[in-house]
Amino acid sequence: GPGTAWENPALAAVEARFDRGTWSIPVGLLGLLLPDRSPLYYFVDPTTFYQSFDLLRFYDQLGHPESLLVNPAQSPDEVVLKASQDESGRLQFRLEDGQGHPLQLTTGENIGPRLPPGLTPAPFFTVPFGLGPGLYGEIGLFAGIEELALNPDPKLSALLNGGSLEANQTYQLTARGAASAGVSLGFGLARALPPLPGLPGRLYAGVRGQGFLGLARTRAEASTAFTTDGSGQLSGSSTTSRIFYSYLGQGLGYGVRLDVGLAYADKSGIYGLGVRNLVSFAQWEGTEVTTDSSGTRTGPRTETVSGLAPALYLNGAGYLPLEGDGRLLLAADLGYDGRLYAHLGMEYPLGALAIRGGLGYEDGVRLGVGLGVDLAGLKLDLALTSHTAPLVGGQVFGLAAAVGF
Repeated sequence: GPGTAWENPALAAVEARFDRGTWSIPVGLLGLLLPDRSPLYYFVDPTTFYQSFDLLRFYDQLGHPESLLVNPAQSPDEVVLKASQDESGRLQFRLEDGQGHPLQLTTGENIGPRLPPGLTPAPFFTVPFGLGPGLYGEIGLFAGIEELALNPDPKLSALLNGGSLEANQTYQLTARGAASAGVSLGFGLARALPPLPGLPGRLYAGVRGQGFLGLARTRAEASTAFTTDGSGQLSGSSTTSRIFYSYLGQGLGYGVRLDVGLAYADKSGIYGLGVRNLVSFAQWEGTEVTTDSSGTRTGPRTETVSGLAPALYLNGAGYLPLEGDGRLLLAADLGYDGRLYAHLGMEYPLGALAIRGGLGYEDGVRLGVGLGVDLAGLKLDLALTSHTAPLVGGQVFGLAAAVGF
């Protein structure tokens, strides 16, 4: 229903049949106050910072503001590059942590999301307002990661997974990251279409123009390459880095995009297909610093993207009747916004309580269980979430909450 209108503007016109009217609380921000994942201690208590801070834990919590992580990913105590010789005497390499577990550099694109060009992170706070029948607006604040990747090229991937150095080759490792923050403003139109013959339910359509004013953005890329000579021995290396930054007073970001969607509702449930970022334009003005073998250069730079870069969202929800008067709420979605994701969940009501469970895929399998409570004038939702730890693998668990009045 309307709670997912951000993904599909047509859902703004559909009845709130399954919406509990609760707001997600970004409890993960509390985790960024803990010594093991807060860089702020560097300024207020350097001793605690150096003893406790873990960069990977900081990133893992920063990427999940909706959950207070119980066991965030932990940086390995050691990074070991193991070298051995094969039967022909050629060197073979493998990258591991201190316990012998392989580090997942070959899945570096999954360290963080990679949004389509022109698509900003979803707002963590939105204020909707009505403008008349079928018309609505929304103001939101967004801040998040656009991309975070650590990618070896195919030759280096093969090398780090037990391969051997080849003669006269170049091996390259590239790290990329981007994050942005700003204010979004959208205006949408969502209405029910005229009844269609033979169709028992109602069909809805929606369109939304979404603009943003960028408050800050940074993008960094560093690439290291090394080469081998005719005998397969290391003969040289080079490193290049580029850092772009923009913030109010030192640059400006702005953009617009068009979102469209369709939804269908009948007695069995509600179903929708949304396309965000159907067409878009975004521009950031700022400064770029480039460092390579010839030195460091600083100068103004304008980054502009435009065109087609759609993000798709297909979802549905409905009740499954059970014996007696019971019923089970089932919901599922499938989407693509630079990466493929899918979720399946269910809810079983027990008076003032609701028991929930679900599984999903977001760069790895995710599991969750939850509990909803309806008290006098208060609705509270709690959930235990999980996701795959970046770089080191394994499951990370978190606590999420939502409240309504």
